[in-house]
Amino acid sequence: MENLLLEILADEALQGNKPSNIFKPSSYRKVVEAINEKFGVDCSQKHVENRFRTLKGNWNTITELCQKSGFGWDDDLKMITCDRNVYDEAVASRPSHEKFLNKKIEMYDELALVVGKDMATGSFSKGVTDIDRKGVNDVDMSASNIIDLDNDLEEVSLKKQADSSTQTRSHRKRSHANMLDDTIFKDLSSQMGKIASAIQEASLHRTNFFSNLYEEVMKIEGFEESILASAFDHLNENEVLARSFMLKSDKLRKQWLDNFFYRNG
Repeated sequence: MENLLLEILADEALQGNKPSNIFKPSSYRKVVEAINEKFGVDCSQKHVENRFRTLKGNWNTITELCQKSGFGWDDDLKMITCDRNVYDEAVASRPSHEKFLNKKIEMYDELALVVGKDMATGSFSKGVTDIDRKGVNDVDMSASNIIDLDNDLEEVSLKKQADSSTQTRSHRKRSHANMLDDTIFKDLSSQMGKIASAIQEASLHRTNFFSNLYEEVMKIEGFEESILASAFDHLNENEVLARSFMLKSDKLRKQWLDNFFYRNG
């Protein structure tokens, strides 16, 4: 139901029905009618407005996290990023923030239209490479601190122990550093593999979506084929509108086409 709410309100926002960041009552009524028709429930405008306030709270949390030190934003994956230490600290202090960290924010574009503005891609934007490189530097710095500490202890030990004891300590130090390096590279390899799979899956899903969209538009009766093709081209250029169209019932789809042809006739 939340997805349908976001699709319809995003469509309303694009049509100019959200003056001063507040939707017109008619926009909420459209959501109520669509939900009741699609799911057969008794949804009221009050339910929709309450859910809208919840979504706005989620948006405020997202923007607040992105402005904090240690957090980044991946605009391709629509995901707030952070390393393991920052993640553990954030979740320990606010467990409710877990669902927003290092996970794709579903329907982010629609959420931005409905309860906020598009997130800036300047100081908050980070590519996959930047995020991974930061993770490596953070861990390497920790390893460096361990090695420096061992060196300090070793200098003291040289005055008190024989050469054989010093050689044993050096060997242990190198082994510990090598183990850290192996762990870092294994973690990075696993993370990159997951990211590549997610990107590939998202691309395939998008291609399938627009193929289904074409079939659904072209099979609607009562319109000429060339006119329907024009409507598809319009939806193909605006993914938010396209997803909203696919969630509508046959009756609402035909109504949307009538309005579209009336406005662009």
